[in-house]
Amino acid sequence: MHNLAFEEAFPTVRDVARQKALGAVGRCGLTHDDCDDVAGQLLVTFYTRFDRFDVDRASVRTFASRVMDKELNSILRYRLAGRRRHLGDGSLSGDVTEIDTECLSSGSAPPFSERQHFWLDFERALAPLPEVLRETALALCWHTPSELSRLPGQGRTVVYRRIRRLREALLAAGVGPNYFASAGGAQ
Repeated sequence: MHNLAFEEAFPTVRDVARQKALGAVGRCGLTHDDCDDVAGQLLVTFYTRFDRFDVDRASVRTFASRVMDKELNSILRYRLAGRRRHLGDGSLSGDVTEIDTECLSSGSAPPFSERQHFWLDFERALAPLPEVLRETALALCWHTPSELSRLPGQGRTVVYRRIRRLREALLAAGVGPNYFASAGGAQ
């Protein structure tokens, strides 16, 4: 596929990785201290996919940028999920930690106290539901619906049916898309 040695591509790829890592600073809690780690991860990912590079289809910079963009999105999703893992202890109660929602959107996040109220209302809405729906809600903090549908005993239809039931329960409890637009949500 490629007729370019990795050693020849490395200086360009290293620069792309550094630029991408610096560009990610401030998103999902990434700091300047994380830059070297992120850049290293991007380089490793590029190296593992280098055998797919075709000089006739794209430049090294373009190929590296596309590969690294996908990996950077995965890193950011993983870091955001890690910030949500306080839900994964099997219960929804307990100390609610601050979640950095600005990493995925350009808008500003609601104040921490409002987000605490949100998670309390979220817990109240899920409490009366069957255990399988509560487990699905928690699993959605870490996985996409497509990932859940690949688990044994789960089909895409089943997962989306559960999501629909969760959405109905949340909306009935006043936890919906406009939750933060109203003062304090459903109280």
